[in-house]
Amino acid sequence: MVKLDRLVMTNFKSFSGKVSIPFTKNLSMICGPNGAGKSNIMDAITFVIGTPRAKSIRADKLINLIFNGGRERKPADWCEVSMYLDNNDGQIPGEKEIKITRRITRSGVSIYKFNGKTVNRAKIVDILANVNISPDGHNIIMQGDVTRVIEMSPMERREIIDEISGISEFDDKKEKARRELEIVDSKVREMIIIVTE
Repeated sequence: MVKLDRLVMTNFKSFSGKVSIPFTKNLSMICGPNGAGKSNIMDAITFVIGTPRAKSIRADKLINLIFNGGRERKPADWCEVSMYLDNNDGQIPGEKEIKITRRITRSGVSIYKFNGKTVNRAKIVDILANVNISPDGHNIIMQGDVTRVIEMSPMERREIIDEISGISEFDDKKEKARRELEIVDSKVREMIIIVTE
């Protein structure tokens, strides 16, 4: 199983300069007073895995994720988040440690990197899909989402569980295979008719 080893944020939201947060083996929660940056840590993870929507990171625009300087400091020109994954089991082809980075500039350009090499967002999404992490999925439950899930119908909750567990992807593949089988079956029947004539 791939594990989050550490998160390094530079000029991200309320974090000025470079901040490294280790995710130790026994970490079970992030706690602190209001305004300490707990939600911003979750926003950083959501950002680096490739969410295209600023709203899901509690911002109007992605450039609003860049440290604004507050009252006493100069605003930054860019922000960057790097996520280091322990990949000792080799679930993601490549190194034992995986580094995924996303940077955004004041002009709104997002730059993605995989182990130091510049790649596009689709490549990051594909790599993370190998370990069932999706920027559009339910890997990260944000503040307020728990209430929304509780208020869902049993069928809606079941759909979320199916998506998280990979059942919905399996069902999609099964349906695609069934359609392809029907096409092959139809062609076989046509061939039998032609041969018998």
